[in-house]
Amino acid sequence: MIQKASGPLPKSAFLSVTMLCNSRCIHCDIWKNKGLDFLPVAVYRKLPATLEMVDITGGEPFLRNDIPDIVRAVREACPKARILITTNGFLPQKIKKFASLIVQADPKIAFRLSLDGWGQTHEKVRRIPHAFEKVMQTIDILKKAGVADIGLTYTLMGINRQDMRKVYEYCRKQGLSFSLNVVHDSPIYFGTGKTQLQPKPTSVKKDFEYLFKRQMKSVNPKDWGKAWFNRYSYEYMVHHRRPLPCGAGENFFYMDPFANVFMCQIKNWPIGNLRNQSFEDIWYSKAKQQFLPKASVCNDCWIICTAKDAIKQNKIKVMGDIASLITTGRPLYAPKSIRV
Repeated sequence: MIQKASGPLPKSAFLSVTMLCNSRCIHCDIWKNKGLDFLPVAVYRKLPATLEMVDITGGEPFLRNDIPDIVRAVREACPKARILITTNGFLPQKIKKFASLIVQADPKIAFRLSLDGWGQTHEKVRRIPHAFEKVMQTIDILKKAGVADIGLTYTLMGINRQDMRKVYEYCRKQGLSFSLNVVHDSPIYFGTGKTQLQPKPTSVKKDFEYLFKRQMKSVNPKDWGKAWFNRYSYEYMVHHRRPLPCGAGENFFYMDPFANVFMCQIKNWPIGNLRNQSFEDIWYSKAKQQFLPKASVCNDCWIICTAKDAIKQNKIKVMGDIASLITTGRPLYAPKSIRV
């Protein structure tokens, strides 16, 4: 056993259980993968028990027929974890078939569905007929199956910038979680050349101001954290600097469908393979040590999956910055706006 010399085991994991996808998104190239194998369920039982959040994603996870088994395996391996399934919602009848089994495996299961615009806008982004209607149908199916934690994830681009407020207000009225990510590149995951799809910051400034003010009116402190994250998503588009250091390889990791473990889902920084190694050997490996200095100064993304743990670790600083934003009315963007 390698000596544990690099700190505690991680708290968050992002698991791509397949790189197959039934969507044709303009901001993601995963759907171009063909004929890839599925990792055996047994490998997921090797995940560390320290995990507090596990995001089961793809590709499209419901292209697998063993999603309930994967959820069960993750729950057994990670008893403290909040488990999320991220789906495009384009297989409503299959989701209906599996929903009760998934809830049995984990009564507190969370679902996050992608919705990148209202009506035809979502269809233009996803390039799938009746995309919007299928998402709405899946939301109804999940509610009837007893899933209490349902949310929508909105990837902001120039093509859908006009619908951000509409999707947010729909979530607020329906009691759904709303997550916002600005489109990014990832050479090991959803492809490159995607950042060029971002809107011009000036074209969405008022929308970000609106979102910040609305979320700050919530009685739920989690919404305040989201408001802070979304505000700095705008500023990241302008100056491309993270307001908080990345915790890749310290707080979280990404694993692809072949059990390759990476520091994160953005950079090509592999540190081991869970099929062939124990997780502890991967986490305390020399491979990880060589990438940690790079991760600590990386500014290549500011997305919720790489920011969530950093926000939790710096909760006091973030709340202080939120208070400053409210009391001073600081502009949405200033050249020296990183203050936490």
